Amino acid sequence: MDMPKEPKQPPSSTHEVIVVIDDCHLVVDHVDTSPRSHEIISYRRITQPEEVCRRIQCASIVIATQTFITAESLGEAPHLKCVITPTSGTNHIDLEECKRRGIKVAKCPGSISPAVADHALSLYFAARRKTVLLHNDIRTVDEHGKNSWKRERSVASKTDTANKHPPCSIEDETVGIIGHGFIGKRLATFCEALGMKVLIAERKSGTSTRNNTVGETTERTPFDEVIRTATVLFICCLSDEHTINMIDAAEIGTMKPEMIIVIVSRGNVVNTAEVIKALREQRISGAAADVFDQEPASTEEDSAFLAEDTKDLNLTFSPHVGYYSTKTDVVMKKMVREQIKNFVNEDFSKFEVL
Repeated sequence: MDMPKEPKQPPSSTHEVIVVIDDCHLVVDHVDTSPRSHEIISYRRITQPEEVCRRIQCASIVIATQTFITAESLGEAPHLKCVITPTSGTNHIDLEECKRRGIKVAKCPGSISPAVADHALSLYFAARRKTVLLHNDIRTVDEHGKNSWKRERSVASKTDTANKHPPCSIEDETVGIIGHGFIGKRLATFCEALGMKVLIAERKSGTSTRNNTVGETTERTPFDEVIRTATVLFICCLSDEHTINMIDAAEIGTMKPEMIIVIVSRGNVVNTAEVIKALREQRISGAAADVFDQEPASTEEDSAFLAEDTKDLNLTFSPHVGYYSTKTDVVMKKMVREQIKNFVNEDFSKFEVL
């Protein structure tokens, strides 16, 4: 763990101290704070509240990609005036606490969208074709040096859906998209280009949000109808009090047996234990996730997906790397620099907490 570092000079009206809590996700450099001077103090990855607290007491600006910014991790933070996340979500930042303290908060909407949509599509293909299970199967040999393919001559039926049908062809898929922000829009474009039918879900509350950007109108389908009719469900909405366990036993109970669930938003949007139950009972065909209830994740304590007895199920995982790409790195850095400059210029029009 990186030891706490002292700034060359404390923050003031003419000098900013920028502390990057987790530069394992993003290295921040070449920042313009003119007419003020600045220095950057970076830490590879600090997660424990007390450790975060010790390292940000000297900061006037904090950059936090995934590290939780709460009352506990803030401590006194006497100089802190701004928190910026390079991501499009702020669920790791206590906005109310920041507002109470007069700390400005900014995010970078759309910064990771292209890569996450690409990754979500790759997870879909892997889950639909059961790539992970087949990979493990072909590498598993008996004492005679034979795997199931060599013994049985054909294992194509292992790719069957939960209702024992061959896997859906692309043009037979009905895609449901929950969350029609930057990621959802890109996924819709991909899926339509591939020949899939695409349904954009209304909010679960039944409220239709059609005008997402100026001049754009998108047809929405009632949430329950999307759940009932989709064969693939991409979940890419933000995590907040309205979306926690949004996909639960009731929703899973109405899904088609061909259903593949792909989660690239936050792990707590789906009740993963109910997904596991449905897979065991062969009520749905598969699930894939790049996000988990607790991260970093490794065992059942972090996610029901990772229990020892789930290894035989059609589950495809990646360790929250969907955002990572050359373009993401460039866009994130550009947007963080812009938000820092906005803060210095007192332009808070793009800030979450003013």
